[in-house]
Formats: sequence, structure tokens, C-alpha cells
Amino acid sequence: MMDVTSRREIVRRLLAKAVAAVDPEPLTSEALGAQGDQGVTLIAIGKASIAMSRGASRRMSHPTGVCVSLAPDRVPEGIELVIGDHPIPGDGSFHAGRRVLEVAERAPGKIIALVSGGGSAMCEHPITGVTREFIREVNEVLVSSGASIAQTNLVRRHLSAIKGGGLTVAAEKAIETYVISDVCGADPSVIASGPTIPAAADPEAAISVMVENGIDVPSPVRDAMRDTSHLNGRAGPVHVIADGHTAAKAIAESAISKDIPASVMGGWLAGPLTTALDEFMMQSGPGLTIATGEPELAVAGGGRGGRNTHAALLAAQMLAGTDLVFAAFATDGADGNSSSAGAIVDGVTISRGGDPRAALERYDSAGYLRATGDLVETGPTGTNVSDLWVLWQ
Repeated sequence: MMDVTSRREIVRRLLAKAVAAVDPEPLTSEALGAQGDQGVTLIAIGKASIAMSRGASRRMSHPTGVCVSLAPDRVPEGIELVIGDHPIPGDGSFHAGRRVLEVAERAPGKIIALVSGGGSAMCEHPITGVTREFIREVNEVLVSSGASIAQTNLVRRHLSAIKGGGLTVAAEKAIETYVISDVCGADPSVIASGPTIPAAADPEAAISVMVENGIDVPSPVRDAMRDTSHLNGRAGPVHVIADGHTAAKAIAESAISKDIPASVMGGWLAGPLTTALDEFMMQSGPGLTIATGEPELAVAGGGRGGRNTHAALLAAQMLAGTDLVFAAFATDGADGNSSSAGAIVDGVTISRGGDPRAALERYDSAGYLRATGDLVETGPTGTNVSDLWVLWQ
């Protein structure tokens, strides 16, 4: 039987294969095909925006436009790079939002949008009557509250001039969109809060989500949200070119090619994290079981970590004394507020670190797993699909 150290290394390599399978540059190039249009304007938003821009530029004649990302990198000639903030909109995000709207308003011809996860925070512009400070407060509360991504984005698009099809309102035309999805079900209207996809207006539901999470919504903000003209955009073609299942299948295929039994669990990891983890463990079969999604975790305390390190530390307790290996991995390379992408744990992780209860209570899973040597640190991967969980038994 293969020893645990070898299993851990193989899992690490398989996670790298998954990231390569959702590399935005070749995926975008292949999806666009031969464009050749003169005067195309590109608007790229999200964690994969730079690589998507480079892929698109392979297929176009001298594109111009704007790319909103989290970190500087090489963008195609003619594309303006703007750096936004994540997970809470900051000054960079609001500058990015203003530039994106200006580019959409002035685009003389066809616009192609390249959208990926993270765009909700890194590209923002409030509707009239809503302040930047209020948007920051709302994001801070909802990101840490355990609210679902659907609830969070419902609120965001009712406060934003960009989200819920706002870009098409600014452009006064439909926009063709290519999406790399980081959400369960690959619903493109949720990714980056759907800047090119008109959304149904439901301001009362959005207000209810805020109130239920302890946010005071002043009367002027409620009135502003009830004017939903910024959601009356024009629908255009939308193409989802990759999601979490693309990455999960890459792991399974690579493992099987090495004669390692592997299967991808159907559906998505969703709902409360502890429940999702229990169900994943119960449904896993022999060999490798892979699942993808974004379960919910309400964070408290001042520790370091995210969904994946928290899941890994919980799993390490379940695995104690066995020869099983578990990995939880954020495909963008950034798990919560930690510097890691997640962790790979095994049956002796807890023996290396002692009682994990205090770390879990203060949401310091990354601190615990750094001490045990179990963190996976990749740096930004340039892509962003759902989290990946792997169990090898």
C-alpha cells in the first residue's frame, strides 16, 4: 500500500493539474474562436481577468478596453489595467468601477466582457443615493455573516450601478459575455454579480437580507434601491467556459491515468460547511473522491484562515489514526484571509499540532495548520473556480 507521504505528494500534484485545466488564457482563446473584428472593446473583470484578456487578444485585431484585476501583470497592448480590492471594495474598486462604466459608455462598437469570480468586490460604483461607505459596511457584514452568495449578490446588485446588467445600461447595448464560474451551478448571473446580465428587481428582498444580518438601512438608501432602472439592461449571449467541475474532472482523469481509482461527486458542496463536510465524508468511496463547490462559513474571532483550512482542520480530527488523506483547496490560491490556498491533512496531523478546538473556535485554522506543516501555498493562480475537496481512502 502506498504510504501517506506519497499520497500527499500525489494529491498536491493533482491539485496543480486541476489549476492547469482551468487556465483562463487557453480556455478563453479557444472559446472565442476567430473573432477578427476591428474595433472590439474588451471589459475584463475578476481574478482571472488578465489571463482571459491575453487569451482574447490572440483572437482579435487590436482590441482596446479595460481589465480589472487584483495584482499587476502583463496585459495586451491597448488594454488599460486597473487594480481593485478584495474581499471588501476599497478605493481601487471604486476607481475601477468608474473606469469600467466610462469605457462601456464610450465604446463605439462591439463589446466583449470577460467575467470571473471576485469581480463583485474589485469593481464597484454605487447607485445615486448610496455611499461608498455604506457599500463597504454591507460587504464587510455579509462576507463574514455566512450569508449565501445568492443573498449577498442580491444585495450588491441593488446597490450598484454595475451589477445586474448595469454595464449594458451604460453601454446602451447588449454585451457578449464569456464567464469562468466560481459558483455552484455555474449560474452566470451570480458571477461578479452579473455585470452584463439583467437581473430581476426585488429591492424588498434585498433590504430584508440586510436587516436580517443586522444592517441598518436608512430611508434614503431604501428609496434609492427601489429605483431599479439600473437593472433594466439588455440581455446578450453568455458562454460559461469553465467551472469547478472542469477542475474536478481533471483531477479524476489524471488519477485514473495513474491507475488510481477516482470519481467526481455529483452536485455541489453547498450549505453550512460542517454539514457539507459530513455529507462528503459519508458519500466518499474507495480511492479518490473529488467534490467542488463553496460551502458557507460564518466567521468570528481574529484568527487566520478560510473555508478550506477550516474544513481541513475539521477533517483532520475525523482522520486521526487512519491512513487517509484529505485536501481542501481554493483554486484562486487565496483561502479567506490566509496566505494559503488551503491544506492537505492526514491521520497524524492532529498529533503534530495538539488539540485543535481553540483554533477552530477563533477561526485560526490556517495558524494551526501552518504549525503542523499542512498548508498548501501557491500564491495567486490567475484563475478562479469553486473550491476543491479531495479524500483518498
